[in-house]
Amino acid sequence: MKILSKEFQVKTKSRFESIDITDLVQESIKGVNEGIAYVIVKHTTCAITINEAERGLMSDYIEWAKKLVPPEGEFRHNIIDNNGHAHVVSSIIGNSRVVPITGGTLDLGTWQRIILLEFDGPRTRTVLVKVMGE
Repeated sequence: MKILSKEFQVKTKSRFESIDITDLVQESIKGVNEGIAYVIVKHTTCAITINEAERGLMSDYIEWAKKLVPPEGEFRHNIIDNNGHAHVVSSIIGNSRVVPITGGTLDLGTWQRIILLEFDGPRTRTVLVKVMGE
């Protein structure tokens, strides 16, 4: 069994953003034919999800996250750096996903993509892909 680790950076451009990182994750699994990829964003104010990357949905993810946890809400954490909403919504969605690898590619459904959701940008985010397989 091989265990590989690869990190890459994603530069976000705005406070709230959805970014398809599937191709970057696919690049990170080179050399493994069968196994799993653990994808984690190493930050506490953004999240990782798997879903469609259709333009309307990419906006919907952010707009509904804002409705779920409104940025203008009252957060005790805001006395530190005014991003309490980002911590809460990223905790709800989660900062990682596990994806099977089959035949050297991410074994996702027809429309599934790996999406980074930014709630406190613009920032440079580090994504770690830990791959276990053969």
